[in-house]
Amino acid sequence: MSAFPYRRRTAGAGSASGAQEHNIDVDTTRHSDPHQSTAYSFAHHDVNTRSIHIASPSPRASDAPTANYSQTPDSIRGRTMILSSLALHAGIRDSISSNRSDGVGAALGLGPVGGTRRSSMDDWSSIDQILAGPRPDVSNLSRLLCEHPHDHIGTAGLPRPDYSYLGSERVPKNVKRQAPALLVDEGHRVTHHHHHGAPAREQQSLPLVPHAEIPKQLPDDMQLPDEQEPLLLQPPRIGDAASSAERRHSFLNRHVYAALDIALVLLQYIPAVVLGLIMNLLDGLSYGLIAFPVSIPVFAKFGPVGFSMYMLSTAVSQLVYSGGASAFRGANGTMLIEAIPFLYAICNTVVTGVDESQPDRIIATTMTAYVASTLITGLVFFLLGFLKIGTLVDFFPRHILVGCIGGVGYFLLQTGLEVTSRLKLGVSWSILHDLFEPNTLGLWSSSFALAILLRVFNTRFTNPLIVPVFFMIVPTVFYVTTVLLGLSMETLRAAGWVFELPDADVPFYYFYTLFDFGNTDWHVVLKTLPTMLGLAFFSILHVPINVPALAVSTNVDKIDTNRELLAHGISNLLSGILGSFQNYLVYSNSVLFIRSGGGSNIAGMMLCAATLAIFFSGPAIIGYIPTMVVGALIFHLGLELVKEALVDTIRVVNRIEYATILAIVLAMAIVGFNEGIFLGILMACFFFILLYSRRSALRKAYTGSAVRSTVRRLYSQRRFLDDVCRQIQVMRLQGFMFFGTINGVEAYIRNLLEQRQWQANPIRFLVLDFALVTGMDFSAAEAFIRIRRLLEAREIYMVICGAEHVSEVGSALRTAGVWSDGGHEYVQTSPSLNEALEWCENVLLQYYYIHQAALAGTEVPQSYYILPAPQPDNIDMYGSSPRHAMVTQATQSAMPAEDNSHPPKMPSDTVSPAFHLLYQAFLDLEPNEAADEALAFVAPHFVRKQLQADQCLWRVGSVPEGMYLVESGTLRVYVDNGLGDLEVVESILPGTSLGELALITGRSHSTSVIADNTVVLWEFSKSVYDGLSTKDPARILAFVQLALMYPAQGMAAITAYAFCAQ
Repeated sequence: MSAFPYRRRTAGAGSASGAQEHNIDVDTTRHSDPHQSTAYSFAHHDVNTRSIHIASPSPRASDAPTANYSQTPDSIRGRTMILSSLALHAGIRDSISSNRSDGVGAALGLGPVGGTRRSSMDDWSSIDQILAGPRPDVSNLSRLLCEHPHDHIGTAGLPRPDYSYLGSERVPKNVKRQAPALLVDEGHRVTHHHHHGAPAREQQSLPLVPHAEIPKQLPDDMQLPDEQEPLLLQPPRIGDAASSAERRHSFLNRHVYAALDIALVLLQYIPAVVLGLIMNLLDGLSYGLIAFPVSIPVFAKFGPVGFSMYMLSTAVSQLVYSGGASAFRGANGTMLIEAIPFLYAICNTVVTGVDESQPDRIIATTMTAYVASTLITGLVFFLLGFLKIGTLVDFFPRHILVGCIGGVGYFLLQTGLEVTSRLKLGVSWSILHDLFEPNTLGLWSSSFALAILLRVFNTRFTNPLIVPVFFMIVPTVFYVTTVLLGLSMETLRAAGWVFELPDADVPFYYFYTLFDFGNTDWHVVLKTLPTMLGLAFFSILHVPINVPALAVSTNVDKIDTNRELLAHGISNLLSGILGSFQNYLVYSNSVLFIRSGGGSNIAGMMLCAATLAIFFSGPAIIGYIPTMVVGALIFHLGLELVKEALVDTIRVVNRIEYATILAIVLAMAIVGFNEGIFLGILMACFFFILLYSRRSALRKAYTGSAVRSTVRRLYSQRRFLDDVCRQIQVMRLQGFMFFGTINGVEAYIRNLLEQRQWQANPIRFLVLDFALVTGMDFSAAEAFIRIRRLLEAREIYMVICGAEHVSEVGSALRTAGVWSDGGHEYVQTSPSLNEALEWCENVLLQYYYIHQAALAGTEVPQSYYILPAPQPDNIDMYGSSPRHAMVTQATQSAMPAEDNSHPPKMPSDTVSPAFHLLYQAFLDLEPNEAADEALAFVAPHFVRKQLQADQCLWRVGSVPEGMYLVESGTLRVYVDNGLGDLEVVESILPGTSLGELALITGRSHSTSVIADNTVVLWEFSKSVYDGLSTKDPARILAFVQLALMYPAQGMAAITAYAFCAQ
């Protein structure tokens, strides 16, 4: 198995499994005709990625690809310009078509329009040209109908063309236009014209019938052959004048034609089946022979047993997948080759646990353990698919799987040495000496050299047939050489160059005779259970890698992973019941099989039958296989897996992940496979904590000067808040907060409270936004207790927002006592960041009005006391700290000057009730005589009205009726979030106005405004505004300039909140 499926292992996959890429080069060269369609050229390379390259006459530096981004700003703008041009072109075309002007259409190069407007389906749009390339002469439907069933095997199951549909008036116009071309010859007969530039195999003549008069049913002399006749062999009968009796075949002929038709269908799959069978044979001879550790004396002659079990497991998996359990047609199954190291571990446990003087008991126990491991693997597969929890496999770190693959590669290299040298490798000088004996050296070095040569060929040639052809040539060359040297088969077998000939009386079912449940040591079988579970765990990791890779290579859009897991479960359970090995869907063989013409379940069944034929024929073929062929295959796969794990991952994974991969490979090579997997999981957990801890839990941090609440306030309040909002510090947190990430948050807060930072930016509110926090452990919640105590010592309010009361985060904070109901004065909670900012601003405004009242010598209203605050007689203490000094200075700056504190004197009989409210609202915006005159001019035209709670002032899409000035109460502005829900985006307070933009522009409202409580407001209607604009435009213009200042401020606040607070 490979974590990089495009480099999948073993015979024949190679580069054939590579996906294709589509690069679309768009020629933006200007044409002489400004309305001519832009020409596009296409080059198809790879299906994985699709990119659009805009070819310009003079390339810019910004057009160069960047290493950091897959989409550069220039490429995005290029796509936008192309789509904009297409939309403009389509708009011009539709506009011309709607005018029904042939002259204008021809002048613009769009072709004649005619008396009626064409359907959008009549012509290919520019977008269609981009997606499909130059327009063909006929559509795909026409081309399909033009082809004879003999032309393409893929159309063998389609009915013969029926031209009667051309006369049906219910067929759309574009279908008639795209019908197969009918050409009129000199004899006034219609001939069927074939496209693709190739001559047609046959042309049928039909009587010329006007297009609009073609009957729905052809005459008897033009009827098509019976649909029940064989499709491939039936003779063409269009236009045949024979009688109906002559046109029909006899009952016997029908069955003969059907049988021949089926035979021809099966023959087309023969090449793919032969290739698949060669792949199964090569894998069976390479890995089936080493399924049992032949270096152990009791298993020395178990190569044929492993080969038979291998072929049975492969045939079973092929039967299940091709029987419809898998969504892939023609998918190939085979024994799970990567399971061999685990099987060796089971053998070692059995040999160690059973007395060596009882070889029959060792064999029986090993066979039972092998079958038990297959059943457990199948059960795990089946449960994952049946319970539809196969996605859990995706959470396993891929680099651990890569490390396991590297360990399997090392194991195969070691096994290749043992098989070819016939030595049990170990750390000793005697083994090293025997390994370099002349004959032994020649055995394993020749195999290794062939593997290296094959890898060189694979790098130079990309044809997927390189591997099977290579291993068909090697034995041929081997036997030609031995014949020329005069070496007999007995000499070759004695020297180890050819495998021993199995006993002649060994049947295919011989391995079944090795099972003896009565002689099985079940205690030892239980000892192998951890290895079985490790094997099952390792096996399930192949599906989420092989299945998506095969779906991409075969252009399958929707794949149900749970269905594939279920198929693997059935296949392994059936294999275990039949006494064989684990199996799985192999990516490389499947791609090679499908691309060779075997993309059908029928072809898969034929491959299953051929594999079973090899199984039933017995393992006699093994005695004629050169050991260098098997050794080269084992070395080839071992080198490939080691390369994928240790070489291909360089600069692909980070250093920590690469260290984990290397540690797993070394652990599996030195200690064992189970220990290597366990070490990999431990290292993955440790490094996950380490890496995730390096990711800051602090998403953003800014002061209240950067982002404000979306409350529309009076200008004087805004001016005060502009000077003091630096006392609000906002921290947006993210991710899962645990002991590894909370330390950074705590360190940042402590840095804010350092003396130097405090003097530059003293804070009164620390707003902690938990909207993006997914969870919190006990360590993080405990850290917020320390933060709360630290803030209380500085009299800083901890404002928590974005955490629901019943959520995981809210429960953790409440348990730790960091919540507003915990009895802590300096802890406040709000549902969202906007409300939290609004609360902080209200508290700051409290100090503003208390200070203002103290300076005026008046009594402070009780409503001003949102929080406990200093009394007016202690007003001097405002200057005793940096925070108080900032508030005092901002209050004095925001207080109006003496000459602007009162409205101008006007006769009482001419003063409108709305004038004072207008003056209060716009006083600080533009205090001058022109503004006073404009306000006095429009004030008499404001009409008082009242809204009840939850009453709507206007809704989205409604026509504007006027602008409004709020006297009392609160209004909320809502927008539709696209899901049918309304969200508050702004609050309108007394003394402010709304509806100015809609009044001036006349555009429909894009928001909804609803009264939060009883609201009293003054309306300046649209009709009055239009009349005054005509009567006295100068004064209306002066008023408009004043009125637009409020929406400008509100837009700035909403924009800042949208970009900074999200």
